[in-house]
Amino acid sequence: MSVSTTARQVSIAPGPEPAGAVLQLERGARVLLMADPRRAAGLKARTPGATVITSLASLDGMQAPFDAAVIDGLLEHERWDRWVLQRIHGLLRNGGSLTVVVPPLTSLASAADLRFLAYAARQLLVRAVKHWRAGWDLVGPVRRRYHLAGLVRKMESLGYTQIEPGAGWGKETIAGDRWLAQRATLTARKTASMPGVQGRAWPEEHLVRRRYAEQFAGMRAARQAWLSAWPGFAPQTARALVPSEWRNARVLVLSPHPDDELIGCGGTLCRILRAGAEVAILHATDGRRLESLRGLPLEFRQTVRLEEAARVAAALGARLILWRREDGRLRCSGDAIAELSRVLRELRPTHVFTPFLGDRHADHQCLSRILGEAIAHAPVEPWVLQYEVWSLVPANLYCGITQEAQELERLLLLYERAMQVEDFVHFCETRNLARAFELTGKPGYVEAFLCTTGVDYRRLAGETANNLAEIP
Repeated sequence: MSVSTTARQVSIAPGPEPAGAVLQLERGARVLLMADPRRAAGLKARTPGATVITSLASLDGMQAPFDAAVIDGLLEHERWDRWVLQRIHGLLRNGGSLTVVVPPLTSLASAADLRFLAYAARQLLVRAVKHWRAGWDLVGPVRRRYHLAGLVRKMESLGYTQIEPGAGWGKETIAGDRWLAQRATLTARKTASMPGVQGRAWPEEHLVRRRYAEQFAGMRAARQAWLSAWPGFAPQTARALVPSEWRNARVLVLSPHPDDELIGCGGTLCRILRAGAEVAILHATDGRRLESLRGLPLEFRQTVRLEEAARVAAALGARLILWRREDGRLRCSGDAIAELSRVLRELRPTHVFTPFLGDRHADHQCLSRILGEAIAHAPVEPWVLQYEVWSLVPANLYCGITQEAQELERLLLLYERAMQVEDFVHFCETRNLARAFELTGKPGYVEAFLCTTGVDYRRLAGETANNLAEIP
């Protein structure tokens, strides 16, 4: 495969085996090779001008863009392989090429790979553990094999196009029989990760709505459950938020966990900060219960996500407030109410962003109750904007963030630990694009809110807490 630009060119040609891909560097092209130590040595010898790394940690601080990348002998061992592909996507220039070399699942070699069989058996146990809600820790070495269609779908969802299977997937392989292939090659080209960005076309509305209905069915049900108790807030015509009206606003953002503030209102924060608003972000918990932190030292789990939150706040230009309460154990206690009351008295916010009252996450519910009680004890009556994370809101206000889509993606990628587990970039893309069709009738990205006065929010928070046990 050949990739050309005005100033540089990279040619990638398969060698006698997929692992022996030969790269020809021309006119100062930048190439990234990511491989296990055994393969890395051979690749480096053949391509002395390339950047060669042997672990995901080496990507930290790496400067983009690269013209081409090769992942060989490493992806199948990475626990969060989607995250690796997403990180590489961010390092490639638009139109750059990626070559992935992995062991294929549709090969008789799979049956002889004891490490893969052990990994597959452990994954079955993991599913059973989740079903039984047991507390066993089954984290162990990873040894995947890939099905072509599944790998293609994964790469397409991240913004790779022109994905072409090479040796190992088709009839022509190193062994003359694809069922005996030990390694298989896939090549792709990078495009923008989201529609409507860098010339990438918008998808058809019916396709967006179908994916939205499938992916967000549970969240729509949570909204409807809340509306069964509050039918007066059924969705009506929503109005657009005007950032220029927030020029002198004092804004407090309540975030149960590091990353909730971006998932719910990150693009809106970018807009109102540019308009001149003052923003403070309060993170209530330390986020230590994240799946990607399992098995790591407690001190690290208590701090790593808050360090990421500090980088996000600095990138936004917002003030940061950390409560450092234990993830999963936030309680609507007297001291929490008193602490938030002190924050409200100090900041005197004109607007407060907080998770939707119908959100089913326990920490989100508690923080909403704390805010309702704290408003009653503080001499402020802010507008309260409830945002969407694990439920959808009956929106009466929305903010267009199409121009902020790339900035929001960049900020979300700073939450590396959460992004390893869940691709919130494309989670927000699907939701915000569908919400644009719903609320504006045209493609774009919007963040939706339920906006009320502080008085109304206080009443809603109290009565929602009382009715919560009755909501299925």
